[in-house]
Amino acid sequence: MDKTPFTVALTGGIASGKTLVSDEFARLGVPIIDTDVIAHQIVEPGQPALAKIESVFGPDIIDDNGRLKRPSLRALIFSDPEARRKLESILHPRIRQEADNAVAEVTSAYCILVIPLLAERGAYPNVDRILVVDVEPNTQIRRLIARDKSSEVQAKQALASQASREQRLEIADDILENSGSPGQARKAVAQLHRKYLALAKTT
Repeated sequence: MDKTPFTVALTGGIASGKTLVSDEFARLGVPIIDTDVIAHQIVEPGQPALAKIESVFGPDIIDDNGRLKRPSLRALIFSDPEARRKLESILHPRIRQEADNAVAEVTSAYCILVIPLLAERGAYPNVDRILVVDVEPNTQIRRLIARDKSSEVQAKQALASQASREQRLEIADDILENSGSPGQARKAVAQLHRKYLALAKTT
């Protein structure tokens, strides 16, 4: 059996700058597998996961074009922990399987697997290393307000719905401190890229 590539899980809290970091790895030629992208793909019309969501949450969660009403579902799972658990039981096994399939296709020395909620869901079994993009909570709130035009209360609620900063840092093998400029983040990515290439050769 072929060995899977060295896999680095990239995670971080909301508005921490994960996209900037993953985009820079991609610019350096590293394959990026994003579980958020997979999550969107598996609920497209005709996909089994969408049919399962409709059967569990009812037809009102689907719009007239047969697509998922994301805002309605998001509002529901934020207000109802049981609904969130039901949704996760539908999506997460499928997301993991698709992620595993994508990793198995990688021919480069290593790949980045973007898992925003890694601290909340437990480790993926085939991950070799965990990179946490870290910022101060006040920075996250400021960025969220600017990015989503949300209120401070909404931004704080979004942070509260995720794992704490401490929980994320506990699982980190590497930490990219991202409170500075984009240029500083790119320099940090370049250093990590060299490190991961070296690690991939020794595993």
